[in-house]
Amino acid sequence: MLFRAIALSLAILIGGGTLIPLATDSVEAGPKNKRKKRQAKKYKKYSKKWWQQYRARQRKKALQRKRARALRLRQLRLERAAANGQTPAAQPKAVKQPKVKTPTTKVAADNWSQAQATPGELRFRVDDSAGSQVGTASISVVGPAVGESSTQTQRKAVGGVATTSLRREVINKMIQENGWVVNDYQKEIGGRTVYVVEAQSQAKNGQLQSRMYYFTEVDGRIYSVATNSSVDQHERLAAESEKVLDSLPNRVRAAERASVNNR
Repeated sequence: MLFRAIALSLAILIGGGTLIPLATDSVEAGPKNKRKKRQAKKYKKYSKKWWQQYRARQRKKALQRKRARALRLRQLRLERAAANGQTPAAQPKAVKQPKVKTPTTKVAADNWSQAQATPGELRFRVDDSAGSQVGTASISVVGPAVGESSTQTQRKAVGGVATTSLRREVINKMIQENGWVVNDYQKEIGGRTVYVVEAQSQAKNGQLQSRMYYFTEVDGRIYSVATNSSVDQHERLAAESEKVLDSLPNRVRAAERASVNNR
């Protein structure tokens, strides 16, 4: 069953995954440089030199975000240690979690079968009724929620994290994979607000691919459900993804209980 297979798999994700806080506009890796930067040489837009310059800027920004996330994670650990009356050196060592066998049973209800599990992501193969692959999907922990979204800001945030930050994460991924964002919006699934980013990319064979990213908050964490399929299978995977999102809170809690029982 879909519930049992993914619930057990999420135990691995929750028990062994490392939560990575999102980098927001207010997080900085260091003091701002007030000196006027040397203006980069301009090239004709969309020329080869222009794209090289653009990609170089994106790589630099990605490195800055990575440093900002590492700094923020260190700050959170220090704050948590201080709240517990501990120093970083006095913190107890993390208890090594026992390995949990990854289920490989086919998810018959929605034709999702687990393909791979890592300490932060569960990947699935999606088949049609004939057993032919129509796409792929993944469930991952994006990072911790940073607070409750007020009524005024709930349309612009998920778990206190601005939707602009989530959208930027997808844009950066699409740049790396020669894709592009088509649309983004929020909708309600199972009584919970879900932020959706629609994107497209081109496969090696030239076929246009539909890329869907769903973000929602469950028990203090922001989860992402992402799918990749041909455009003609877009609606099929979207419907199945919404079923997964609808039951995600129950799966997460079942996975947490399984993780505790296996300690």
